[in-house]
Amino acid sequence: MRARRAGARRPGTPGFSLGFFAGLPGPRPSLARDAGPLRAATRARGESDEAGLLAYLRAGLLLRVVRDALPDVLAPQAPPLTRAASLLTDGTWVWRLDLAHYVAHAHVRLPADFLSAARARACVPPEVDAARLTALRAHWTP
Repeated sequence: MRARRAGARRPGTPGFSLGFFAGLPGPRPSLARDAGPLRAATRARGESDEAGLLAYLRAGLLLRVVRDALPDVLAPQAPPLTRAASLLTDGTWVWRLDLAHYVAHAHVRLPADFLSAARARACVPPEVDAARLTALRAHWTP
């Protein structure tokens, strides 16, 4: 039997959660694994390829729209983040829309498995077929 790549998922499986930090406002999907406190994941400098990683995060496919504007938990005086709790995916990972904001402004640390997968794709998300997207929506939306 051939081993599957780390992070590879069959069409009916729910995907991996990415960046669901404790204390983020808004709805939290039941499948979201707690990534710990957001402030603990911040750094003074980001990855050397942070621009590419941001492009990857921003290019995710929309799984769920949450229309609420939510506060920036690291900068409460800043304007609210529109649709912050909306969910995006690359077909394997699922993350909130505001994750890219926190990576850009606070250089939030991302898991090594995600970094390896994004870099292996030259920071370009893969095509996701309709069956996979439907399966993810079934798992990640109420």
